[in-house]
Amino acid sequence: MGKSKKKKQQQPNGVERGDSNPLLTAQRNFITSLPKQARSHFFSPTHITPEQRAEIWEDQADLGEKLVDSCAWATPDPRLLPVFKHFGPIVEVGCGANAYWAKWMHNEGSVDVVAFDVSLNEGGKISGSKKTNKSDSSNKTQNKKKGLVIREGGPEMLSKDPDINDRTLFLCYPDEDVMPSQADESEEEDSRPLSMAAACLEHYTGDTIIHVGELFCDTLSVDQAPWGRSSANEFQERLGCEYHCILKMKLENNWLHVRDTLSVWKRSETCCMVFQGSEDEDEGEEEVEYKYIPPEEMLPVDAAAPCVAHLLKKKGDNVKSREQNNVNEERKRKRNDEAKQHSQIAGNAW
Repeated sequence: MGKSKKKKQQQPNGVERGDSNPLLTAQRNFITSLPKQARSHFFSPTHITPEQRAEIWEDQADLGEKLVDSCAWATPDPRLLPVFKHFGPIVEVGCGANAYWAKWMHNEGSVDVVAFDVSLNEGGKISGSKKTNKSDSSNKTQNKKKGLVIREGGPEMLSKDPDINDRTLFLCYPDEDVMPSQADESEEEDSRPLSMAAACLEHYTGDTIIHVGELFCDTLSVDQAPWGRSSANEFQERLGCEYHCILKMKLENNWLHVRDTLSVWKRSETCCMVFQGSEDEDEGEEEVEYKYIPPEEMLPVDAAAPCVAHLLKKKGDNVKSREQNNVNEERKRKRNDEAKQHSQIAGNAW
């Protein structure tokens, strides 16, 4: 969340007590209150003046920071619930002090969730402590009821309990807070501690990962490009190497500067090919690995922005489109004729 310089004390507007998803309500109320021009062209140098942009940014940052501290970094919405129900049971690492997503999917969809965070008091909060890879050995349990358990712990918990490791791993903004040692360019790369998300891959042996946040080339931020604001590059590189994406969905509500998605990743099978070296040049064997992705698990490759969508149309699409339009017009004409017949009054007019 972009930092604000001023700190207002008002509570989020439009959120009623008992709201099952107050983050969605407050965020939606704010975004829809803005002019359409601002929503669609917020970073445009021609559509929005610097003064307008600064005012909106400050208001968004004030509200956003409150909602991060009281709810979560990203906003769940009803369209995402079937995903968690389909891939449950779930284990979440880095759930934050609020465990917002874990509680939401359990309360709204009865999803079985075990959620961990290294700090059940301040985890995930802008004003609180940063996420680390270390966990208190006491493993305190904050909430425990049927289908929902929230415990203290980090990535290492994934390898301590086989039943937990078999669950689908859920990560929401796992690396928003980068540890100082990771940001220190003078430190050798091999000696830096793993990001939390990357550490999860070290311990996780299950087959499915759900990620919420920005991924490679999704972000609008030049400073955070190309990896985005949610998970470290070392995690994304290994995720793309060992898994393949089978689902990607835009979150229904995002802040103006954010492009969060929900993506589902499945562990890939690999095929090893061994090439025999040349005896003349005394070369050894070379092993090359490829991922196997079943056809039913391949994402479509074709994608086009609206301004060039016409370039993806097949040769016969225009003809089919005209034919369908003619059929629709004929149906419409028949319905109008029938309506006129039914509206006629029998007998002579007075």
